[in-house]
Amino acid sequence: MARNNNFSATFSQDAGDGANGFSESSGTKSFTSGDAVKIEGSVSTVEKQHSTVNFGFAQADGIYFENRSSSGIVTLKFNTDASTTSHEFKVPPNGLVVVRFDATQTAITFIGVTASAGTCDYVLCLAE
Repeated sequence: MARNNNFSATFSQDAGDGANGFSESSGTKSFTSGDAVKIEGSVSTVEKQHSTVNFGFAQADGIYFENRSSSGIVTLKFNTDASTTSHEFKVPPNGLVVVRFDATQTAITFIGVTASAGTCDYVLCLAE
C-alpha cells in the first residue's frame, strides 16, 4: 500500500540586532530569520564543524539543515562543545531537519556535518 506522507514546517525568528534576514525553503518547508547565518557547503566522510562563535552567536537557538544530495546520507550532530554531542540525526537524501531550542535547554555551540560516502552538498541555517 502506497502512502502519501506530507510534512510541513516553518521556523520564524524576529530580527535581532539589525542583521540582514533571509529565507530558505524546500517545498513546503521554510526557514525565515532576521538575525542568522546561512551556510551553503559540501562535506565528505571527514566531519566538518561549524562553531556559533565564528558567526558572532553565543548559541544556536534555531537550526535548519537541508541535505541537497540525491543519494548520500548526512549525519548532523548538535554539540554542546567541540567534542560533546547532545543530539545526532541521520538526514536522508534530500532530507530536512528543522529544530528550535529555547533558553531552558543546553546551549548548542557546535554543529558537525559528515557524509556517509562521497561528497554531499547541504544548506545550514543558524539563528540566535
